[in-house]
Amino acid sequence: MRTLDTIRYMGIKTHLLDEIIPTICSVTPENGVVLDLMAGSNAVSYALKEFFTVYTNDVQEYSYVISKAVIENKTERISQETAVAELGAYFGKKEYDFFTKTYSGTYFSQKQCEDIDDIRYAVSCLKNEYRRSLYLFALMCAMCKVQSTPGHFAQFMPAEHSRIIPLQKMDLREEFFLKCNNYSDLYLNNRQNKAFCGDYKLLLTNGAIKDVNTVYLDSPYSQEQYSRFYHVLETLVKYDNPEVAFKAKYRNDRFQSDFCYKNRVRSEFENIILFCVENNKNLVISYSNHGVLPESELYKLCQDYFKSVSLKEINYKHSTQGKGNKELKEIILSCVVH
Repeated sequence: MRTLDTIRYMGIKTHLLDEIIPTICSVTPENGVVLDLMAGSNAVSYALKEFFTVYTNDVQEYSYVISKAVIENKTERISQETAVAELGAYFGKKEYDFFTKTYSGTYFSQKQCEDIDDIRYAVSCLKNEYRRSLYLFALMCAMCKVQSTPGHFAQFMPAEHSRIIPLQKMDLREEFFLKCNNYSDLYLNNRQNKAFCGDYKLLLTNGAIKDVNTVYLDSPYSQEQYSRFYHVLETLVKYDNPEVAFKAKYRNDRFQSDFCYKNRVRSEFENIILFCVENNKNLVISYSNHGVLPESELYKLCQDYFKSVSLKEINYKHSTQGKGNKELKEIILSCVVH
């Protein structure tokens, strides 16, 4: 199974690929098209890429950049050597300073922020969108490696925390170059893979996914909004100098998913289920037995619409991003329309 060196991400499915990918394969025709509706880290999409044409979507632009880099991209690879050759001439220009002004001494040291700004400007000077996306992906991964946080960007550790000094002494530029090497042997093919960025409801209605055979859904499980945990990465890729607020310096335009609200989550699942049934598409769902919508209710909802529904439960340890591991069960629902 092909795995992707990607960002630190809550609920990442790398450890469940051996269960998820065969399930999707079992309901998708050979050389079919699979849509990863909420692609997140792209770990599942990258593994699927070997077997099918893959479409990805996510409302967050950092996820879209990852998809551009490793899913839609057909030809480009990067390495430390290419980074030095392509970006070196743009280093030291001091054209960008948002991270230095905004985040110094919070999620990163001042030196780390200066390096982020410097690399981000250099990347912006490249003309090839896939190479830009690959370097931005490497920069995101480097930032996740050195971040002074419990494992996400919802908060940063206090200055007196014992881990702060070694983390803020890490050389972000060096980590960036090392991450570039991870994409020197990126798996590429000539399939017509596509990346989309937006609210899934728009994608379901705009006609762009008519040829999809199977929809894979890995929606948020809990009441925690992902935009709160990864707002710094969103700002990195947009680099739009947003207004920030509160101690954690959140963007003021964070997306709020209805999957995180008890009174809305059933309707969200039903929207997707109805779309699949009405448009003759099979559906595979990853979810948690501790999700906002109870497992039994989700299973019954699928049974109400699909001809055949199978459920598999997998025991695993869920990372709580700084609070240890929690024993949970992952639910994989396989729903066949005819």
